[in-house]
Amino acid sequence: MIKVAITDDHPLATNGIISMLAPYPQIGIEGVYHTGEAMMEGLEILRPDILLLDILLPDQSGKDLVPLIRVRFPGVRIIALTSLDAPTMVSGMMRRGCSGYLLKDTDTRTLVQAIEAVYAGEEFVEPSLKEKLVQNIIRFQNNNHAQNTAVITQREKQVLQLIAEECSTQQIADKLFISFKTVENHRQNLLRKLDVKNTVGLVKVAIQTGLVK
Repeated sequence: MIKVAITDDHPLATNGIISMLAPYPQIGIEGVYHTGEAMMEGLEILRPDILLLDILLPDQSGKDLVPLIRVRFPGVRIIALTSLDAPTMVSGMMRRGCSGYLLKDTDTRTLVQAIEAVYAGEEFVEPSLKEKLVQNIIRFQNNNHAQNTAVITQREKQVLQLIAEECSTQQIADKLFISFKTVENHRQNLLRKLDVKNTVGLVKVAIQTGLVK
């Protein structure tokens, strides 16, 4: 039996998933959690084969939880289950350690296929998102040459990584032992080199081009 746990803060969502999987005797629900904290505590006791993880939880972000789960519970394979269909989110979650990515409006057949594929060691992405991912990769391959002509320094990469981790300017300055003004200078250089207008754009391009983990 494939042991599955579900983490989602909406009981209607978790109950719906349980109902969808009930007719499949090869899949068993081992745990249901509504917060990231409850999930991490539960995984210490129950070690499911597959974790269906909502990205938007009330206490912690799924993107922050995935690396923690991969370190503490390496045997648990993660499928992101969310309403977010942006290619950047898909690639970012897969890069962080997810084995699959599904939308919440997925049908039962696709859900079961994803669970079985990931259990077998494969990766699975919602079929409706694959074309978006392909087009996104092509677009960024075409743009990368222009972006990469501006060399990103090692210090700028460090600043960019911390920006992606949602650190404030002061927190970055403290972590890297540099001044507030120096961090801001690095931020402005990154905006110019990556040809974006704001921090959101920085993080988006950084994830898509592999500049941050």
